[in-house]
Amino acid sequence: MEEEDSEYIGSSEILSIDDAKKAKRVSGKSASQFESDIIEKQDSLFEDIMCVTFGWKTQPDNSRKLVSKLPNGKIIFPDRSEDLTIIEPGVPYICLVYEREREAFAKVCSEEYHPKIYVTPSKIVTIVYREISGSIKKKMYPGNSYENRILAALKDAEELGFPSIRVIFRKNQGP
Repeated sequence: MEEEDSEYIGSSEILSIDDAKKAKRVSGKSASQFESDIIEKQDSLFEDIMCVTFGWKTQPDNSRKLVSKLPNGKIIFPDRSEDLTIIEPGVPYICLVYEREREAFAKVCSEEYHPKIYVTPSKIVTIVYREISGSIKKKMYPGNSYENRILAALKDAEELGFPSIRVIFRKNQGP
């Protein structure tokens, strides 16, 4: 079966440090630490802060590469120093970007914030999210069936205005 190019290839946008903190949903000490981490990674080449969503693109030799696009249409690749196994297609990352004449390269600083639904092996469902202020909220779902609990969590995520949410099945996580 031939794999298609990823539907996740998206455009990137330039962010200020304050915009990056909002995307990460951090405040207080966490925000200061996040800002210092970004400043520490910046150098004379990698200066622009962007939110980048990578996706798979099939190359002419039938290999596949993780790519995204800059607002000006240039292709952006993860920098060679990045561990490609930790970059997940479709997940927005806050990156430092170096733009050259024909392409650009990104160093990943952090994953953009994503709310999560955790499902334990005993099928207990919990939603965990960070409010814009940075405070963390957790809610467990009672109910007679696993299906009702997971559906209630998804409905709450929709009502809270999240465009997407990650579902993490604890029993399937590594050791």
